[in-house]
Parts: sequence; structure tokens; C-alpha cells
Amino acid sequence: MTTAPAGIFQKFRALIRRSMAARLLTVAIVSVIGLVLMGLVAQAQFNAQIVRLTIDPEIESVANDLIGDAGPGLNNDLILRALPFDPRYLQPLSGRYFQILLVRDNAPPQTQTISPSLVDAEIQLPEKVQLAISAARPGDGAHFFIIDGPDGGDLRIVVRVENIPEVQGRYAFVVGVATKAIVAPAANLVGWAFAVFVIFCALMVAAVSALQIRIGLEPLHELQRDIAAVRRGDTDRLEGEYPAEIQPVTDELNALVDHNREVVERARRHVGNLAHALKTPIAVLKNAAAVGGEDAVLKQSIDEMEGFVERQLRRARVAARAEASAGATIAYRTPVLKNLEDLVFMMEQRYDSTKAMDISIEAEGDVTFRGEREDLLEMAANLIDNACKYGTSQVIVRLLPAFDSKGLFEIVVEDDGPGLSEEQIARAMERGARLDEAAPGQGLGLSILTETVELYAGELLFERGQLGGLKARLRLPATD
Repeated sequence: MTTAPAGIFQKFRALIRRSMAARLLTVAIVSVIGLVLMGLVAQAQFNAQIVRLTIDPEIESVANDLIGDAGPGLNNDLILRALPFDPRYLQPLSGRYFQILLVRDNAPPQTQTISPSLVDAEIQLPEKVQLAISAARPGDGAHFFIIDGPDGGDLRIVVRVENIPEVQGRYAFVVGVATKAIVAPAANLVGWAFAVFVIFCALMVAAVSALQIRIGLEPLHELQRDIAAVRRGDTDRLEGEYPAEIQPVTDELNALVDHNREVVERARRHVGNLAHALKTPIAVLKNAAAVGGEDAVLKQSIDEMEGFVERQLRRARVAARAEASAGATIAYRTPVLKNLEDLVFMMEQRYDSTKAMDISIEAEGDVTFRGEREDLLEMAANLIDNACKYGTSQVIVRLLPAFDSKGLFEIVVEDDGPGLSEEQIARAMERGARLDEAAPGQGLGLSILTETVELYAGELLFERGQLGGLKARLRLPATD
């Protein structure tokens, strides 16, 4: 029985934790409920006040008239010398009634006289009223009660216990008026007034809540937009003016961006220093080993040194772009088409003296890479260089915009060379594997390219191209 409410409560708590707008709406709803309850309480208090102000003076005045008109009859019993002036006390079930009772010490009060408006009925007094009448003494004053009337509605009564001269015993004079006829018109009017007031207050609360959500949360939306601008590379830091409650958050985000940039630059410097410091000695050692003849131990040591250097270089690059593993970098925005054109020009100059290679670029439009320029150049240069190396006479580079929900644009490099089989493609992706031992290089290009692509959560595919050679498809994240 309690599982469903508990589950709803847990979902509500989760919603409150996740959404500030939900919190504001909850406060608004609670405020509206509070206004409704306050309106109901105020209406009930108003109705009670109407009863006290309009009915109590009337029935107390009638009770006083009845006491003044009461006297002894022929048998020394109590009679009324005159009836109330108001004719409604004479009309049957008119809502105006009176009743006179003989108060007995050890027995319930006994009815002596009733108003003609009661016909042959009596006002049925609850036990608490009877006890109050029995305990009352002459001169105690008026006592007011609300009981059930003869017509089934509420009846406001006043009770006066007095001694009548020349008449034995105490007599209780009860006068009542049905509250519905008196209170209903005013209650309806006030009810409508309170309803309009509550609706107006509820609309005001809703409007204020909407303004709070729209205006109060606007700095958060502005902060979101500014962070997106930093991520796209449109700006280096969060420079907007924010409220005092959000300013500490922006300061911490700026510190994080500065720290990220500092780490990247420091890692890049370390990578460059290490590359310059170790690659040249290793190359010298390799040349010396080649000149000195076959020395398996020396060659193995040099290969181990080269592998160690390569691993440290890769590790430094991963640390420098740790955020790239999540598919996004901070504050990097690199145009692609211009850099591809520079690469093509460089490759044309490089291969112009060795072979007649026609390198063309086809682009539907420019796109922006969400990453560093050096990484883009390295990945694209690797593919274009391999295409020029193994192609016969033609290389086509295509730039395609983002085409799926992943937001990846595509660089397609295709040549007219012999191409690769699936088995050869798998071997080419292995670290150190070589398909053409005659070609220069250490055999690390494609595997390093694959690792860099994975850092940016991209994709690298190989297939047979329309020119007959290898077709490489490099997919990388584009900015928003």
C-alpha cells in the first residue's frame, strides 16, 4: 500500500535535486495552496463574525422581550402576555423560533411554551446545552450556541435563565434564528470575493514564479552560453558580468581553463624537448650500427631505446589532451579547409621532383575541427603522404561536413595506387608493421594516427576507392 507513494516521493525528490525550476515551481504551488487554505479560514471566520454581528443582537433582544412579557397565569404557571413583534415568529418554519423551558435541578429541562413558527415541533437541545441550562443561574446573562434546527440547517440560539415574579421555578428562554437565510447572501458574495482574490493571488504567484525562472535563472543560461563559447574557441575565458552568487563558479571555471591550457602547453614543450634531445642521438646510433655491420645486440638496444622514446612521447601527448578522450577539448577551434590546402601545397612541392602527382581538393564548404591544429595536420599529413607515396599519378582529398548525430566531419583521401587487401590493412594498423620494406620510415605512422584519432573519439576507415587504390576515411569531431 505504501510502495507507490514512496516511489512518487523519491521521484519528486530526484526532480527537485536536478532542477532549480522545479524547486521554484514547488514553492509557487505550496504558496497557492497556502493562499487557498487562508481564504477558506478567512471565509469561515467572516461567516462566524456575520453571525455574531447580525443574529446575536436580534435573538438577544427577542429573548429580553420574552422575559419582559412573561408573567403568571390563572394557575400560577408561566404565560406570555404578548408575542414578539416580528411576524416571522408566527409563520410555520420561518427560521425564527423561540421556546420556554422549566429548569429542573435533577431532570432535563421541560418545554412549557413554543413559538407558533415551530408548529407542533420543538427545538431539540443537545446534551451540552441542557447541561448548560441546568447549571445556569438567574442573572448569568446570555449564552449562545449553534445547534441543528427544525429545518435541518444550523440554528443560532441564545439561552437566558431567569426567575419570573410570582411564578415558581427557573425558566430558560431560548430564541433561535436559522443562519442560512442570514449568512448565505453575504457568504456567497464574500465567497466569490475570496475566490477572485485567491485566483488573483495564484496568478500573481504563477507570474512571479515564471519571472523568477525566466529572469532569476537567466545568469545560468548566460553562463552556459559563455562556457559553450569557450569550448568552441570563440573566446579564451569567461568574461561576462555575473551575479555575486555565480561569480565564484565562473572564477573556478576560468582557473580550470587556464590550468588546462598551461598543462597542454607544458606537455607540448616537454614533448618537443624530448624529441629534439633524443631523436638525433638515436639516428646517429642507427647510422653507426649500420656502418659498423650487423650487431644484433646493438640493433636490439637501439630499437628498445626508440620504442621507449616513442612510448614516452605518446604518453605525454595523452596527458596533454586528457580531455580529448571525452570527445571534446577546451578552447580549441581549428579551420580545416585552409590547413588541408597548405598540406596539399606542401606535398606537391615535396613530390614534384620525384613523380608527377596530381593532388586535388574537393570541399562542399569549410568545417571547424574541435581540436588542436598540430593534431589535425599530423593526421591529415599522414594519410596524404601515404597516398602520394603509393599512388601512381592522382590523389583526391575530399572534405565532407558533419553528416550524423555524432557531429563528425570527414576527410577522405583516395589514390590510384595498387591499394590494400583487408589482411594488409589489418597488418598496416599494427605498431611497427611494414608492407613495403623498401619505403622509408619506421612503420609507426598508421598506428600513431589511429591512437590520435581515438583520443578525439573519431573514426579511421580504409576501403577500396573509385580510383582503384586505397580510400582512407578520417572522421573527426566538428564544433557546434
